[in-house]
Amino acid sequence: MPDYYYLLAFFATILATATLRPVAGKIGLLDIPGGRKTHIGATPLVGGLGIFIGLLSISIISVDVINAYAPLLSLSALIVFIGVIDDIKDLRVIVRMTGHTLVAIAMAIVAGIQLESFGNILLGEEIALNSFALPVTVFATVGVINAINMSDGIDGLSGTLVVVALICIGIVAGSKADFVTVSFIALLSACILAFLTMNFRRPWNQKALVYLGDAGSTMLGFMLAWLLIESSQGEHALFPPVYALWFLAVPLFDTVNLLIKRPIHGFSPFKPGVDHLHHALLRRGFTVQQVVLILAASSLALAGIGLTGYFWQASDSVMFQLFLGLFLLYFLFCDRLDPQHQH
Repeated sequence: MPDYYYLLAFFATILATATLRPVAGKIGLLDIPGGRKTHIGATPLVGGLGIFIGLLSISIISVDVINAYAPLLSLSALIVFIGVIDDIKDLRVIVRMTGHTLVAIAMAIVAGIQLESFGNILLGEEIALNSFALPVTVFATVGVINAINMSDGIDGLSGTLVVVALICIGIVAGSKADFVTVSFIALLSACILAFLTMNFRRPWNQKALVYLGDAGSTMLGFMLAWLLIESSQGEHALFPPVYALWFLAVPLFDTVNLLIKRPIHGFSPFKPGVDHLHHALLRRGFTVQQVVLILAASSLALAGIGLTGYFWQASDSVMFQLFLGLFLLYFLFCDRLDPQHQH
């Protein structure tokens, strides 16, 4: 793929997002302050739509990319549609989750993207899923969608964490000379970076021009789930499944921690709240930009451990045990970050 395609994707995303901004108010795609939301003024929720349009517009002119990723783009369009309706109407959790589940089933059955094995994560023995492949695939996909959606609480965070994971997949794909995967990941990353230029606060403007919206965060979560499953399964896998955990460590840590702790305290694990890691850091007095930097650096560090393990050919079981050990430390000590806010 010519290098200028990535620049085209970047500017196509900027153009699409800028065009959609004035339309947002007319169709109710606005994030209005109140309750948990403390931003200034109504902000258009069109970042995800802009990314999708930018990505699609360049993908369709690249034969290799569209041949490989047409099913992903088609199913992502459904995720975007559900997300736009959610952004406008605020869908009930059960409706949204049902939609995501049906798309994940289509991904597994129609497109054949399935988690068939966890790799050799226990004592060097492979854990094949066999008849559990479909339900585990659906659970994992919906889980990643929600992990990215839950990290979309402050400007630039979820987009930055997704780019970190994409870079990791891209590095491994590049090392295996899988240039179609590298091209698609570079296109998607260019579109996300275009969105981030309109989303990050600037010294002369302390307000985001657009937000990702549920349409954007769930779409990025779905695309990431697809790419991680596709890259870690089958005889042409780029890396063992355990490394998917490392590439996505920060949002997984935060989401799994809350999925365990919220029910213990009598709260729904799916209800929006201010108990995420980024909220805890904000209450500690860090600015939005500092929190994004801290979590991006943490994500890079953990992904770096994963990449090091991969290139040093560490055993799956060692990498899995190390990941579990770090999660356990986080689970036990994260509440000390924010002792005043205990559910």
